[in-house]
Amino acid sequence: MRLTFGNLSLECVSRGGDRTWFRLQPPGVAFDVGRGSTRLAGVKNIFVTHGHLDHLLGLPFVLSYRARHGGGGTRIGCPRPIAEELSRWLEGAARLEASEYDYELIPMDPGDRIELEAGLAIEAFATDHVVPSLGYHLIRTRKRLAQQYRELPRSELARLRAEGAELEEARQEDWVSYCGDTTVEVLRREPRLLSSRILILECTFLAPEHRDRAGLYGHVHVDDLAEFAERFANESLVLCHLSRRHSVAELKAAVEQRLAPIADRVEYAVE
Repeated sequence: MRLTFGNLSLECVSRGGDRTWFRLQPPGVAFDVGRGSTRLAGVKNIFVTHGHLDHLLGLPFVLSYRARHGGGGTRIGCPRPIAEELSRWLEGAARLEASEYDYELIPMDPGDRIELEAGLAIEAFATDHVVPSLGYHLIRTRKRLAQQYRELPRSELARLRAEGAELEEARQEDWVSYCGDTTVEVLRREPRLLSSRILILECTFLAPEHRDRAGLYGHVHVDDLAEFAERFANESLVLCHLSRRHSVAELKAAVEQRLAPIADRVEYAVE
């Protein structure tokens, strides 16, 4: 499925325990790879949240496909604790098919940042799952006229520019934030998530009897989000990773009932 937010396209497939991946254009970035898809073949930057195979299994497939079709090198960011095993797995997959994968594996810790292109970067943050995990902010830097110059006429601005004055200031914003698999504790640990322009957050469980199960297995229950309903300042909240126990219609009904203050800003990235 595809969601559109202004000039940002978000292509995705997500079901808890089955497969989850997101492709963002621009800048051509993937968050997780699910079980693999040719839709990810054009992506040069992949950021993996954790080692569970519904998020990771397709990584050798994507690298193999890119190798066979001249896709060029791929940069892969991952949680540092899984980097060694992930490297061994990819090397083994390449040997199995007598191929060479062109990639750079970058172990990451919370706070680490990778520049993608001018004005765009990825920054890792800590999440709360049952295995080592990270989430990622897509940070956009935009320039605007500095406050002290905003009341000046154009002729004066032109004169200052001609004299070499720096009239603009850089402003950073969290354009998209993706949490992968996590409990709701991530919203306390990383309060920036509540103001990210687009927040992609899992919502795996809906049934009251699954509330404890969500915490036990490192996931979010819709009731966990209720206490934050008044605090979500996001332009859009994208819910994903719904368990196959539940239908999309049930998720929408739960949001309308339990997250009423933000229901009109919720999008559903569910297969």
